[in-house]
Amino acid sequence: MTQATALPQTLDQLNALLRERYAQLSPQFQAGARFLLDHPQRVPISSMRAIAAEAGVQPATFVRLAQHLGFEGWHGLRELFLESIRLGPQPYASRARQVIREGDAARMVPEMFRVQHNNLDLTEAGANDSLSAAVDLLANAGTVHVAGFRACFPIAFTFQYIYRLFRPTVHLIRGEAGTLEMELRALSARDVVVVISFAPYSNEALIVTRAARAAGARVLALTDSTVSPLALDADVTVLFSHESPSFFPSITAGIAVVETLVEMLLARKGRGAVRALELAEDQLHGTGAYVSPSGSGSNNPGQPGPRVKPDA
Repeated sequence: MTQATALPQTLDQLNALLRERYAQLSPQFQAGARFLLDHPQRVPISSMRAIAAEAGVQPATFVRLAQHLGFEGWHGLRELFLESIRLGPQPYASRARQVIREGDAARMVPEMFRVQHNNLDLTEAGANDSLSAAVDLLANAGTVHVAGFRACFPIAFTFQYIYRLFRPTVHLIRGEAGTLEMELRALSARDVVVVISFAPYSNEALIVTRAARAAGARVLALTDSTVSPLALDADVTVLFSHESPSFFPSITAGIAVVETLVEMLLARKGRGAVRALELAEDQLHGTGAYVSPSGSGSNNPGQPGPRVKPDA
């Protein structure tokens, strides 16, 4: 880095410098810079060797990249990522201003899809063992309770909806109209509670986690860090990446995690799950839940049309 360029003092400044210099970097430095930009949540919790392996470069590449940017070594650069965690997640409004400032429709589309692919790749790389442990936990539960609030509600709802198609003892904790405490009374020592949240963590998610522990239930955390408040109290933790070039975190990898869990649980249950699915489909078609093909009959509950594959 030239003397005219000031040493980055914040993670935002570092990211801006990496983007500015990216085209001039060597291929190895580009691979390292791309990982730092796409997976900042990995840097504070992983060793340089582990990060290099995920980025597909030698560990020394990150040392040389840090020095190229003006730092004495890797630790100085990594400190910016640690400080970012101490200060908390970047506010949505701040990220929105950055999106507007750097707005370029031609760039946004490919960048968004590239980051989503990276989220999926990173989550897959680190989730194999934890997914198997999660399936063992869920398969042996008396009842499964699922909780996800705000941005994580779609992930929780997806898991509950598709898992319940072949397992009736799956319940979504909603906490609507101030009923969270009432719902938490149902937790017991035979249950597993699935809690989903990423930074900034929902207070309700922590309340559910603590209530599960108080009831003696097992906890499965789907979250973004091994040191998140949920993970610290969990029996099993499955991590997913939620990076996004936009102002709001991505839930793509979180959805992929719960869909994978349900697929694995279906395979574990076997023929019993197939019978339960057939019954659920018959009930849905019998009640007219799905639109019949055009001209094939009435959509009234009492007069369902021919059975077609549902789009749910």
